[in-house]
Amino acid sequence: QAGNLSADQITFINQIISYLTQNGTIDKKMLFEPPFTNIHDQGLFGVFDDADVSKVIHLIDQVNENAVVALKAMA
Repeated sequence: QAGNLSADQITFINQIISYLTQNGTIDKKMLFEPPFTNIHDQGLFGVFDDADVSKVIHLIDQVNENAVVALKAMA
């Protein structure tokens, strides 16, 4: 279904990728704060439906977990 994303959804995902690239992890509450509310004032919930919100949250959890494991491995 990735081919069915709207322009706003693609922009939102690109913002997540950019944030992760700069910071390594992301606190999920950030998805409801600027810059993520610049696309829609409700952030994640304004851009995606409930099913896709769950998928995005799950992917972020996986990325965050992998980042923590990688940091521990480097320590």
